[in-house]
This record gives sequence, C-alpha cells and structure tokens, in this order.
Amino acid sequence: MKLLRLFLDIHPERKHVQMVLSTGVKMSLFLAVLFTFSTIGIRAEAADKENCLMCHKYRQIGRIDEQGRKRSYYVNENIYANTTHRNVPCRDCHTYITRIPHDPVTEEVNCANQCHIKPPFSKENFSHRKIIDIYNKSVHGIKKDDSEELKAAKPYCKYCHLNPIYRKVAAERIAPNTLLRCLNCHDKKGVTQAYKHITHRLRRKTSRSPQEIVELCSKNCHEDVEKMEKLKVSHETLEAVETYKESMHGKSVLLGSQNSADCISCHASSAIHDIYKKEDKNATINIANRAKICEQCHKGVNERFIQIDVHPNLEKDPILHFAAINLTFAFYGSVFGLLGLALLETIGRKKDGIKWQIRQGTTWRGVSKRWLNKYGPK
Repeated sequence: MKLLRLFLDIHPERKHVQMVLSTGVKMSLFLAVLFTFSTIGIRAEAADKENCLMCHKYRQIGRIDEQGRKRSYYVNENIYANTTHRNVPCRDCHTYITRIPHDPVTEEVNCANQCHIKPPFSKENFSHRKIIDIYNKSVHGIKKDDSEELKAAKPYCKYCHLNPIYRKVAAERIAPNTLLRCLNCHDKKGVTQAYKHITHRLRRKTSRSPQEIVELCSKNCHEDVEKMEKLKVSHETLEAVETYKESMHGKSVLLGSQNSADCISCHASSAIHDIYKKEDKNATINIANRAKICEQCHKGVNERFIQIDVHPNLEKDPILHFAAINLTFAFYGSVFGLLGLALLETIGRKKDGIKWQIRQGTTWRGVSKRWLNKYGPK
C-alpha cells in the first residue's frame, strides 16, 4: 500500500487512478506483494542447476525393483537444501548420467568422485578419495577374497552417514577478534566458512553422540548374532556388544554420558574410518598402540593398565564375576539401607506424635512427646 501511495504522490496527474481502483483490488495487490516478499526468504535454494527437482519433487516418483521392493526417487528440496551436500550439483555424484531426461539408473553413487566445488584455502576440487582409501584398507572395506555374503554385509558410506544434517556453529559462539585477525589476509566468506567448519569438528569428534555411535555399530550388524555367525567372526567379536554394555564404558554411555568411550573412541583414530582387527599392527587396539588410545581419557597409563579387559566377560572370569556380585550387593545395600533408615525414622517420629505435613519447605510439624515429658509445654 505504501508503494501505491508513493506512486500516486509522485504522479499527481494519475490520481484519478485511485478512484478507479476498488477496495478489493487494493487488498489483492497488497496481498500479492506481501506473499512475494515473504516467500523470498523461505524458498529453499539447492544446487539444482539442471532442474532435476522438476521430476524428483513428486512424492510418488519411483519404481518396483526386481525383488519386488519399491524404490523411491523423491527428493525433498527443503531437507536437501540444509544438508552437507546442498551446494553440490546432482551430476557431481551421479556422474553416469550423461543426458536429461536420463536413462534408467543402473549404477550406484561413488563417494570417491571429485566434486566441482573448492573448499576455502584450497585451489583443488574437493574429494573424499583420501578417506575412502583409508576405509578400503580397514576391516570394513571390501577385499578381493571376501565372499559375496560378506561383501553385502559390510557397511558402505551411506549406511553410517545417511547424509546427516549439517550442524552449524551459532554465530555468537565465534570469537569476533579471531575472525577480524584472519580477515586481514583472507577473504571474509571463505575464512568464515572454514572457521565454522573447523570449530564444529573441534567441539565434537563426530557429529553423533556416543549413544548414537553405539546404536549405529550395534543395530543390524554387531548385535545381530545370527548374521555375525554366518560371517564366521571370532567368538570375541560375536559377543562384543554384550560385553561392552557390561563394561564401565558401556554402562556410562547407556546412562547418558557424553564423555565416556564409545566404539570409535577405542577402535579408530582421528581418521575415524581406520578400524582394523587387533592383530593388525595399524590397529588402535593393538597391544603396541593401546596406550595412546587409553591416554586420551586416562592419566598415568602403564603396561598393567592396558592389560585390563575393556570387554569383560563376567561369566568366564571368576574374579570379575565375584567382584561384580560384591559391587552389586554394595550398591543395592547402600540404597535400600538408606531407604530403611528413612522409614525407621518416619515410624519413630510418627510414634513420637510429630505430624508428617509438607508446608513451607518442611515435612514434620508439632512437638515430640519426649520433649513434652522432659521439659513440659512450651
């Protein structure tokens, strides 16, 4: 409406237009302008330069595969625009698509592809190749002599990552003086983006909590005993989840601790993907490297300390089994002992004539009979 009035004030010879426009037309014009400006900031802007969402924005798009399962090809633009890959064009990952509309998809996305995007402070296009090389050498990477069943069972990139929402660091958490110093040499946009990303990684080793990591490793894999038996893993690996949950680390994590050791804390370095069998000299849990891992949380680590079994089997170790029983009795004895004392005190006070009434922050009211017998009424 202000724009319309300004137009009429600038052009006084057109003031007769105001007589022509009805109230309904004015209201329609106002609503149209309001809707246009309000939706500018809401619309999700994803890297869809080739307009792939013209088809993939429909919820029902998909097909039935050879196994009779429905495969959905729907992409939610608002969700995609907030993910880690929001600035990556579709064909940077789907490189096998050579024309649009494309032929039926027969290949999977290769996360080792080089992206057409340059990170801050780098002149080369970004690539996951380095981390994938580490992953391929790990126990989870597919080897030539693996059976087809084992190849199908091993986790791939999307199994663990599932394209998690990128968690930005709040602007108020960035020290302004630090950024100002960086801007003396570096471009503002690039250095701000890099600073946010680095501080995000420094705050947490991964973007998942210890509880989520334990669930991720357990669910559908290490906790599935039948599946693990088919893959002929060792007995120690077969009961790894159960023994971890019985350990001090596992109990702390299950109770909500954010600092206790999860699966990745011990089985991988800062590269996250370098998980090996303990017999491998590169394994973080190898006896030669175990001290470095324990020192992340514990001080004064020595040779005796690293001999402690992190995955204790209480049924097979009589000493641990006996200690666990004693600690259990001590814990429940303390709890029920305190409850028993509280109950005896309550009964004694009730017999002494003191009323149990919650009022103004206290629970006991009145004068005891022993006081009255000894000193008389107040």
